Amino acid sequence: MYAVIAIAYRLSTVSVTVSALEAAGFKVFCPWINTMALLPHYSLAFGGVPVSVPAENAAEASEFLSAIHSGHLSPLETEDCEADPLPAVPKNNSLWNKAANLLGYVLFGISAPWAELALSGEKASP
Repeated sequence: MYAVIAIAYRLSTVSVTVSALEAAGFKVFCPWINTMALLPHYSLAFGGVPVSVPAENAAEASEFLSAIHSGHLSPLETEDCEADPLPAVPKNNSLWNKAANLLGYVLFGISAPWAELALSGEKASP
């Protein structure tokens, strides 16, 4: 049984996400990737492409993607190299940003772009 750990809305994001998971040793099942390759402008209408891993590895794979997404994935320890911790990525989900997005949608009919990758437990919104 496979569990969905992320949903991607761009072909490049799907490809990089699948590649990162496979490089880390996870088995990945990604249906609809070919449909997105043929009809990329329908990706939001289709609800994105789910990225799935076996259910027993879902928690570990989800933590791995969260670490990559937040920029906190540390490089492999080596004796000659020391890495500085990366700063936290600021989130722009304040009430002011949401109100400005709603106003832009009402006035101009467009909204802020969605996040390219929605991790499990996250709400995919601008």
